[in-house]
Amino acid sequence: MKRRDLLKSALGLSASLVGMSAINPLYANDDLEGFRGPEVPDVNAIKVSDRSYTIPALGSVPTPDNFGMFSNPGFIVTSEGVVVVDTGSSVQIGEMVLRQIKKVTNKPVIKVINTHFHGDHWLGNHAFVAAYPNVDIYSHQLCIDNLKAGGDQFWFDFMQTNTNNKITGTVVSLPNKTLKGGEAIKLGDTTLKIHHFGKMHTDSDLAVQVVEDSSLYTGDMVMRRVANMEDGSYLGTINGLQKMIDMKLNHYIPMHGAHDSVKLLEEGKEFMETIYNQTAKYYDEGLSDFEMKPKIMAEPFMKNVASQWPGYESAIGKFIVVAIAEVENNLF
Repeated sequence: MKRRDLLKSALGLSASLVGMSAINPLYANDDLEGFRGPEVPDVNAIKVSDRSYTIPALGSVPTPDNFGMFSNPGFIVTSEGVVVVDTGSSVQIGEMVLRQIKKVTNKPVIKVINTHFHGDHWLGNHAFVAAYPNVDIYSHQLCIDNLKAGGDQFWFDFMQTNTNNKITGTVVSLPNKTLKGGEAIKLGDTTLKIHHFGKMHTDSDLAVQVVEDSSLYTGDMVMRRVANMEDGSYLGTINGLQKMIDMKLNHYIPMHGAHDSVKLLEEGKEFMETIYNQTAKYYDEGLSDFEMKPKIMAEPFMKNVASQWPGYESAIGKFIVVAIAEVENNLF
């Protein structure tokens, strides 16, 4: 068999394993070792507070050059062990996260939490299954439902395509435990509170509060990035962000963009309010999305703040289209 045919066969086998959850990763087979995607270079973890760490992304969108590393995995070091919040877009990214954890602590990973169903937040799960076969992986039930309904295949294919197959070797490992929001998890010296504010970025969003650190991992419910609103709700996001603001914490840690104080939430809320409220106004005046776009982009916040965010120019039109659909849904 020619090498290119063997490679094609190996990639096909990789794709066929999507939807499975296995203890032994695909690349454990020596015959496929040469076709495993490359290692992701180390990105040192940033210590946000006493227990809370984040690993910054290598880009704002998935590309072959950044290996699909476009979100910020995080981890929390407790006296009982490490809790990982989101595992990245591939098994290779998950393995890189494990290497960074070991630079900080020799404690084992005892829990993994996936904040929602978008692939850059859970496709790295298998690295943790391989390292810790009995590890519990948590998400909201709606996340699991979405993935079992075909989201797993969609996100695997999406990351393979956008990285030029650099996630090859990733085996889908779905969450196996559920959280619904409202839980308080005591882990020795650390208390984690789980929050579900309803439909925001998706209907399955979870936020993880580290009580003793006055910090909150926000998933994608807020980010200084303009990328994907099709699965979410403007009004739900505005309401949820206000609830986060009212928590009055010291550190807010998003999965895209840099961590910050409450300013991160205030900017995110103003962005959503500007788009939704102006879209509703211009919809009532009978304007099309093409007519709305320059007017909304001329708003002071959009010109002075949001225009600096990655994805703004390419995605703002789609955000307006999604806002129109929500406005219409709320009218009829």
